[in-house]
Amino acid sequence: MAAPDLIVIGAGPWGLAAAWRAAARGARVTLLDDRRRPAAWVAAGMLGPWSEAADGEDDLHRLQVTAAGRWPAFAAELQRASGVDPGYLVGGTVMVAARPEDIGSVRHHMERLQRLGRDAPWTPGSTLREQEPGLAPGVAGGIVLEDEAQVDPRRLLAALHGACRAVGVDVRADAAGSLRRDRGGRVDGVALANGGELRGARVVLAAGHSASRLSGRVPLRPVMGQALRLRLRRDARPPARRVVRTPSAYVVPRPGGELVVGATVEERGDAAPTAGGAHELLDDALAALPDLRELELVEVAAGLRPATPDSAPAIGVDPDDGLLWAVGGYRHGILLAPVAGEAVAELAAGDPAPELATFSPTRFAAQEASCA
Repeated sequence: MAAPDLIVIGAGPWGLAAAWRAAARGARVTLLDDRRRPAAWVAAGMLGPWSEAADGEDDLHRLQVTAAGRWPAFAAELQRASGVDPGYLVGGTVMVAARPEDIGSVRHHMERLQRLGRDAPWTPGSTLREQEPGLAPGVAGGIVLEDEAQVDPRRLLAALHGACRAVGVDVRADAAGSLRRDRGGRVDGVALANGGELRGARVVLAAGHSASRLSGRVPLRPVMGQALRLRLRRDARPPARRVVRTPSAYVVPRPGGELVVGATVEERGDAAPTAGGAHELLDDALAALPDLRELELVEVAAGLRPATPDSAPAIGVDPDDGLLWAVGGYRHGILLAPVAGEAVAELAAGDPAPELATFSPTRFAAQEASCA
């Protein structure tokens, strides 16, 4: 088999999307999949650039809006390429003040959106309950974002794997043991954990929080997130038809009767779910949608989100060694997947990706990689 043009380390949404896009452009691509479940496996899959907008993150918000705009075409093309429906759905989001102490936070978010150019007026609780009868009597009000969407992350991963196979990506069940460099210090291959190596290719590092083990340019830390999966009992009415968010939790209803409740944000490096985390999520979700207590609890799971020091992604080429970074999705990895995948394919082909300039890995000082 001919040597690859591109080696992608990591089989999360960004690594898979990058491999698919690059191979579709004609590159010979090898993707290293260590068979560990990526953080996306636990995620709820909300595509909500407006409900996720945060103070001091205007550049990131603009990128999120761009990514959300690309999702309809991305999802359709992905389904055609793979034969798998990734579950893209425009269902809307309702942000609610479920407790009195939530009112100030939701109103502040409303004002933040107004500053960003999005009109989302305060809606009284009585009006929200007419739209969503499952909301608790104590919900004082909130804002409605009808154009926000969602995707099923587990179906998305299956679709991306299928699309990669369809364009000839060589997916190997192996991990990268270390990066290989030429005499000038440029990364030109990977030593495989199982032995052997791949040389003579451009390398994309999309390995989530563990990428720091291979190179020290981008400081990454794992941020644990716990989520619950509930299921409607037969013939039961869903507690909500749209995504319902409070300042501390969200509930994502899916076609077929599944609901995802999430997610904690814990500065921890292990992915073991805890009783305390599950209790907090349920307590917050039940304050908004009390009928959730009647649903079957199917799963309690946790994943490790990859976060940079400024909580923004790092996508771009390290000029010191040529390594192509695609990490730091943190809480927005699935939303940003169409942009990240296409940008990596462009950069790997030698084309610019100007919309990612703000998020270059060069904003971090290069350091020696830590030992695994």
